[in-house]
Amino acid sequence: MPDWQERITRETNPALRVEHDLRYRLAEPLILGARTWADLGCGNGVAAAETLGGAFDGRAVLVDVDADAVEAAAKEIDGDTTPIQADLTDRDALAHVREAILAGAAPRAITAFEVIEHLTTFVPLVELLSELAEQGEATVVLSVPNDDFWAIENPFHATMWGEGSFAELRSILPEGAVVASQLALQGAAVVPEGQDGQRIDVPIEPSAEGAVPTHFLAALGPQAAALSVHAGVAQTDLDARRAWERQREADLAYMEVLHRRVAELQAENDTFRAELQGNHKEFEDWRTYIHELEGKLGLPLSGDGSK
Repeated sequence: MPDWQERITRETNPALRVEHDLRYRLAEPLILGARTWADLGCGNGVAAAETLGGAFDGRAVLVDVDADAVEAAAKEIDGDTTPIQADLTDRDALAHVREAILAGAAPRAITAFEVIEHLTTFVPLVELLSELAEQGEATVVLSVPNDDFWAIENPFHATMWGEGSFAELRSILPEGAVVASQLALQGAAVVPEGQDGQRIDVPIEPSAEGAVPTHFLAALGPQAAALSVHAGVAQTDLDARRAWERQREADLAYMEVLHRRVAELQAENDTFRAELQGNHKEFEDWRTYIHELEGKLGLPLSGDGSK
């Protein structure tokens, strides 16, 4: 059973965390250079807050469909925040979001990471982002996952994305949009005694040509060309990871057993219901027969004679 993690928390698998955090690191120069930053589909704000490290001193417009997530994100970002609960498929809600963004000072940056695939219709949102970018009102960075690679349907995604569908999305974005591929990396580190915690620059030259991306990204607007190559590495606590994975496996195994038992009980309930319906019909047939005999013998009808 896949482990779907649509809300990133501090307990999320480190490999998934760094993949998520990297998208905010990509947009970090745009965010820190903005006076107004809107994070659409902000979730609980953990990744954004840790990436920015409290350095953003502008106005943050935080938008999510979940009210609790927006409230949590506002606490994480901790500053001049405008939390908005909004359905990004609703044009009236998008108009409210647009007003909140433009009410803030320029320059403006908008991030929309892992949002589009959750929308039953993404056209209104893409239209809004394209409009703001074309008019020079904001620089936008968005992303979608490469669902085709996994060949597993994510129950939380309203649409499936791959190279072909992203190419179609790209075709309707404003001219000058910059496209990027997010790639998966693997690695290790060597730490001599006495050098714990020493910062290192990993000598890696990632190449998107021929690689299978985990996500597709696009930047549009005045500063779209400011994107540069980024890589993220997270040290994994093997003991903690092993415990995390075993606990996750145990939880998933328990859920599978529970799901199977629920299915068995449902089947038993259906069988019992069918038997009960059969017995009820047989009882009604007997009741009719007894009433016919009582009528012939001139006896009062037993039970409810009106039935």
